[in-house]
Amino acid sequence: MYEGKNTKEQIIIFIKLLFPVLIYQMISYSSNMIGTFMAGHYSSKDLAGISMGVNIWNPIFSVISTLVVAIVPIVSHLVGKGRESEIPTKLRQFIYIALIISTVIAVILNLFSEVLVDKLGISSEISGITKNFLKYQSYGLIPITLYVTLRSFIDSLGLTRISMIMMFIYVPVNILLSYALIFGKFGFYEFGGVGIAISVNITYIFSLFLAIFIILNHPKIKKYNIFKIEKIKFKHWPEIFKLGLPMSLAVLLETFMFSALSIMISIFDTYTIAAHQSSLNFAGFLYSLPMSISSALTIVVSYHLGAKNYKLANKYVNIGTLVSIIFSVITAVLILIFRSKIPYLYGSDESFVIIAKDLLIFVVGFVIFDSFSASLVGVLRAYKKVLPTCFSQIVGFYIFALPLAYYLVYIKKIGVSGLWISWVLGLGIYSILMTSYYVKFLRNKYTR
Repeated sequence: MYEGKNTKEQIIIFIKLLFPVLIYQMISYSSNMIGTFMAGHYSSKDLAGISMGVNIWNPIFSVISTLVVAIVPIVSHLVGKGRESEIPTKLRQFIYIALIISTVIAVILNLFSEVLVDKLGISSEISGITKNFLKYQSYGLIPITLYVTLRSFIDSLGLTRISMIMMFIYVPVNILLSYALIFGKFGFYEFGGVGIAISVNITYIFSLFLAIFIILNHPKIKKYNIFKIEKIKFKHWPEIFKLGLPMSLAVLLETFMFSALSIMISIFDTYTIAAHQSSLNFAGFLYSLPMSISSALTIVVSYHLGAKNYKLANKYVNIGTLVSIIFSVITAVLILIFRSKIPYLYGSDESFVIIAKDLLIFVVGFVIFDSFSASLVGVLRAYKKVLPTCFSQIVGFYIFALPLAYYLVYIKKIGVSGLWISWVLGLGIYSILMTSYYVKFLRNKYTR
C-alpha cells in the first residue's frame, strides 16, 4: 500500500490519493462560493452580515472539526503497523467525543450568539443577519461534526474517492436548497442570506445518513463493525486529545487571527466589507489545493511511519511539496490574468468591484505561502508533531500580523489593504518558520 517501485510510480500513487481529496475540497468550496454569490446578489447588506457571522462561526467549527480529524493519522498509523483490530474502538471513542463537544458548543452558541454579536459592536445595519446566521448554524453543529468524523475515518483508510462521491451528491442538493431558501423559490420562505446556514444544515444531515449507509455496506469498511455498541473507554481519550487538541489549537490560532482581522473591517462601509469577504472567500476556494495536498500527505506519510519506512515517508513529503509549489505558481498567474473579472462572480456594484479587484492582488501572496505551510502542516500531523505549528502561528500571526494590522488600519488609516498586507506578511513568516522546523529537526531525525 502506497509503496511504488520507483519515483514515477510513487508520484502516480500520490496523485491518485490526492485527486479525490482535491475534487472533494474544490467542490465543497465551490458550493460555499455559490452560496456566497447568491447572498451577494440578494443584497450587499446580506453578504456583509453573513461575512461577520462566518468570521465568528469559522473558529468555532474549525476547532471541533479538526479535533475529530485527528482520527486520520491515528488510523493510518494502525493500518501501517498491521493493528487494524484496534481501529473500531478508536473510532467509537471519537464519535462519543464528537457528540459531547458538539452538543455543548451548540447549546452555548444558541444561547449567547446575540450577546456576542452585540459585544463585538457590529453595525446595526447587518447585526440582525449575523445573529440569525449563527443561531441557524448552531442547530446543525451536531450532525455536521458527526459527518466530519465518519468522513475522516473513511479517508484514513485511503478510500478518498468515497468522500469525493459523497460531495458530488452534497453539492447539487445544497445549491438548490440555498437558492430556494435565500430567494424564496419553490414555495419556501424567503430567508435572505441566512438561508445559506439552513441549507447547509439540511444537506449535512442528509450526508451523515449517506456516510452511515456507506460504512455499513462498503466491503472494505463494514468489516470493522463500527456501529457496534461499546461503552466509553476513557483510557483511549488521552491519545486522542494529545494529538487532537494541539491540532485544534493550531487551527484556532489561524482561523481566530483571520476572523479577528476580518472583524476589524466592521468599521468600514458595506461595500468594503462585501469586497473583503468575497476576496477572502475566493482565497478559501484556492486554499483547497494546498489543504488537499496536506490531507493526502497526512494519510500516506502516517502509513509509512506506522510501517517504520521513514525514507519513503520523506520521499512522499518531497513529492507533495513539489506538486503544491507547481500548482500554486500556475494559480497565481491565473489570478493576475483574470483578477478584473473575478469580482463579478460575487456582485456587480462598481464600488464593490473596484475594491475587490485590488484585494485579489494580495490573494496571490496567500497562494504562494500556503503552498509551503499547508503541506508541512499535513506532514507534521503524520509525525504527530503539532505544537511547532502552534508556535509558528503565534509568531507569524499574533506577534507580527495582528499588531501590524492594528497599526496600519487604526493609526496609519490606510484602509482595508492594511489588513491584507498584515495577513500576507504574517503568513510568510509562518511559512518560513514551518519550513525551517521541518528541515532542521524532523527530516534529520527520521530519515534513515
